[in-house]
Amino acid sequence: MKVDYIKQLQANKGQKMGEHLPGLGGWLNGRVTEVNDEGDIEIEFEVRENMLNPMGAIHGGAIAAIIDEILGFQLFLKSAEDTAYVSMTMNIDFLRAAKVGDVITGIPKITRIGKRTANVSCNLKNAAGKVIAQGVSNFMRVL
Repeated sequence: MKVDYIKQLQANKGQKMGEHLPGLGGWLNGRVTEVNDEGDIEIEFEVRENMLNPMGAIHGGAIAAIIDEILGFQLFLKSAEDTAYVSMTMNIDFLRAAKVGDVITGIPKITRIGKRTANVSCNLKNAAGKVIAQGVSNFMRVL
């Protein structure tokens, strides 16, 4: 478990992560809203105009990116100091739409961390607590 990172997240809870993360994670600009001493997290994202599909709802690709970011971040915090993982597979069920200005919260759960692979799942919920998407991913250990 990455204790130093967990303490840093606890100290900065509620701040947007965009300026601290490179690439897509920075663009998504999530905010850690919950983090406990065991590294269990919840991350929220605000749906922006540049995340929409032509029908005015959040694009499935944006949902996939958000779920991948949450799952990878959770696995990073829960795994051993000297390990690293990459996404191997991902399956997502799209259940409800989200619009510009909606805040969606990701709640990940580690199913298993093995010697070579890890299995992680996530529910994305809207402000009313309704699940808008659920994802499951398998990760491969590379370090």
